[in-house]
Amino acid sequence: MTGEAISSVRGVATSAPAELDYEADLVRRAKARSQEAWTEIYERNYTKLFRYTQARVGERQTAEDLTASVFLEALKSIDSYRDRGKPLLAWLYTIARNVVNYHHRSSFRKRPPGRAADLEEVAGIQETAGGDDPGSEVDRWDLQDAVRHLTDDQREVIILRYFVGLTTPEVARLVGKHERAVYSLQTRAIHALRRCLR
Repeated sequence: MTGEAISSVRGVATSAPAELDYEADLVRRAKARSQEAWTEIYERNYTKLFRYTQARVGERQTAEDLTASVFLEALKSIDSYRDRGKPLLAWLYTIARNVVNYHHRSSFRKRPPGRAADLEEVAGIQETAGGDDPGSEVDRWDLQDAVRHLTDDQREVIILRYFVGLTTPEVARLVGKHERAVYSLQTRAIHALRRCLR
């Protein structure tokens, strides 16, 4: 491991307790219904939660609505929040995962009989490649089909790592796994994606 990598790991280790202490105070104020605390929670976490929901549902407007629902659920259940030594984002991520799963179940139940699921619904991801490049359409569909074949754990790690943009240690804290396990899931997922895209 390089000196730079070691110092960054040390930086995470030394700054994490201070951050958790700050978040504990933020949660205490949020439980007291401090508007400033809720604004800060929203501003610190909105982008990551939005990227997660958009990666799962593939539609910007739906992702915005679901992300708003995450914060509404957090507001309703903040009194039951218990500090377990994890970042506040881990708790919000759990709420987001439940909100998205409920959305998918509801969408499936509302689907007219005989209608096949859209690929985005099955894959649970956004269109990621190419933007306006017409030649990228095949890549998007191929990638979505490939992600659909990943295990649930692999899909979560890929979404959090590459769509949300979290680091491996951040993903590990959110999903409650050791960093080596997350790295292993990520590596297996990437190999599986490459096999599907050949």
